[in-house]
Amino acid sequence: MSWQLSRWERIDAYVGWLSVAASLLRAAVSGPFRGRSGADTYRHHIIQAVVKKLTTRFSHLQLQYLFKTFDQIYVEHCHNHGDKPNFVSTTRGVNGFWIGDPSAKYVVIQFHGGGFAMDATEPYLYFWQKIQSQLADAGIETAWFHSTYTLTPHKAYPSQVGEAVETLRHILEGIGRSPGEVLIAGDSAGGNLCLGILSHLKHRLGDIPELIINEPLKGAILLSPWVSFSHDWPTMMLNENRDIDAQDVTSRWSQLYLNGRPSNNFVEPGAASEEWWDEIQVEQTLVLAGAHEVLLDPIKAWFSKFEKFNPNSTLVVGKNECHVAPLIWPLFGDFHETEQESALKHWLLERLG
Repeated sequence: MSWQLSRWERIDAYVGWLSVAASLLRAAVSGPFRGRSGADTYRHHIIQAVVKKLTTRFSHLQLQYLFKTFDQIYVEHCHNHGDKPNFVSTTRGVNGFWIGDPSAKYVVIQFHGGGFAMDATEPYLYFWQKIQSQLADAGIETAWFHSTYTLTPHKAYPSQVGEAVETLRHILEGIGRSPGEVLIAGDSAGGNLCLGILSHLKHRLGDIPELIINEPLKGAILLSPWVSFSHDWPTMMLNENRDIDAQDVTSRWSQLYLNGRPSNNFVEPGAASEEWWDEIQVEQTLVLAGAHEVLLDPIKAWFSKFEKFNPNSTLVVGKNECHVAPLIWPLFGDFHETEQESALKHWLLERLG
């Protein structure tokens, strides 16, 4: 089935910017009166309001229509820096591009967030390349493979997990990298895919081909991983006015991803038992979250089970930070170093140096 916008939906996509502008104006006026239940700063209050309006006002297809694809952003990035684009596309569903030399000492496979419905934005390249440059300054050479997996509704679960597994297979078998030289990273839905990979390596998901590795992966980096689709967590209410995520949006996007299938441990890692994570194939794991995000409680609950069998795991909660703050705030011109970014940088320097 071909998923395309109708003529009216395309017109409506542009008309919708009027409501976004109105939401911005309302946030600007209400910001000084937001109280303790609101965002930590006036600027973040406005950012939160605008992002929520974008995701509630526009459909997933309209968002994909209005914003550039990650591939387009990458081509422009390469043009601006005088680099030649290095795309990868295979018959097994691997799609993405490289930043850096694939023969570098370490390879990081990055899966972007966006509820499986939105593509990555410009700050993704800015943020991860900044980390890459800081590692290079310390003499640590890394290459980053950014996956451009298929978004919903063009495909649904388990296709994205399959593409993620095949991406890891391509890095290990296609270009011959050792698992001990590879890290996987992802934010939100991308973090969900990272956990899907780790689950598949031990439990195997359905018809997705088995992938056997002879040693654990070097590491996993999870920024605000989407581990539960439930809205019954206390932080869902506590942080409702502090975060960028709206419950009706996460509900809609999770249903798009499931596409009528029942949930399971590959879809919602937070539902898995402690034993599910025993002998998971990763040396060390860093989990980042924001104290002001609605997903904080499920992340903490999942982490408490995960670390029982994976003691070389670290959870850092950034004070006053929203969902994927290091990636969303720069989209609105706020480039200050978040606590999550600082923790990520030092974690990588300590473990790869």
